[in-house]
Amino acid sequence: MSQDLLHRFSFRTAPIRGQWVRLDGVLDEMLQRQDYPPAVRVLLAEMLAAVSLMADGIKFKGAVALQSRGSGPVTTALAECRDQKLLRGIARWEGEIPAGHTHEAPAERPTVHYGELADLIGEGRMAITLTPTREKGRDNEGGAPDLNSYQGVVSLESGSLAANLEAYFANSEQLPTRLFFAFARDTVTGLLLQRLPTPDNATEVELEHQDVLWQEVDILASTLRPGELAELPVETLLRRLFHEHPLTLQPGRALSFSCTCSRERAERMLQALPKEEILELLETQGMVDVTCEVCGARYEYDRLHTHLIYEPGEPPIH
Repeated sequence: MSQDLLHRFSFRTAPIRGQWVRLDGVLDEMLQRQDYPPAVRVLLAEMLAAVSLMADGIKFKGAVALQSRGSGPVTTALAECRDQKLLRGIARWEGEIPAGHTHEAPAERPTVHYGELADLIGEGRMAITLTPTREKGRDNEGGAPDLNSYQGVVSLESGSLAANLEAYFANSEQLPTRLFFAFARDTVTGLLLQRLPTPDNATEVELEHQDVLWQEVDILASTLRPGELAELPVETLLRRLFHEHPLTLQPGRALSFSCTCSRERAERMLQALPKEEILELLETQGMVDVTCEVCGARYEYDRLHTHLIYEPGEPPIH
């Protein structure tokens, strides 16, 4: 049974928020369409968990994407979350992929890790892109009328996706953050802890108290083992880690796989290609087809449909 869920939680006595996500049905939708090497599976799964967590904390209607490009064997990888609930992702690779590492602990589910991020991406970059959805006659919900796309660059200086994203939040967003991911049996689980901004009127005593609380939560979170994160339900996990801190856990929110491909998008792609090449393909094969790399959907065009793409209107009568 699929368990694609995201939970928010908060500390009642500290300005700290958290999120927990677990994806399995979404990964099944993607992994059954592409025979990804184990290490690529883990990387793409972690990226999907990451965009789920990031999108949940952004109050706007649109898409949050995490994309990498590099000189390593994984030439590009993309994970996207739309409207805080719809996920899709894809990765492309060339040549030999380094084998992932398996971590095992007694009474815990074995987890898989890709090793060093640089071994997969090589010299490259990773970007977080926010693209708001525009609706006719309406401004972007929850945002300013002139809200445009935003892109932030994630430095790839550490060996894991989690560590690089932690550095991004600390340096670019000024938000101390801890991130944890665990991948096991084609299921990924993610945990995010983030210290919220301190009110401007906070006293020195309050600031010191909040610093101590964050340090304590940070130390407790650092005891988390990958097998625990991969195996335990969210209630059990939070109780085990933070039993001395009262928490408020919000009901889970369902996530699902959803691709953005359509026949209209496929037609626009064909229109952007040289017409002579498409007509030559039609002549030799009798049919032109476009297959979506993300979801596997196939769009076929016979002679009549191909004619209508390049010459919209009524079909010719012979």
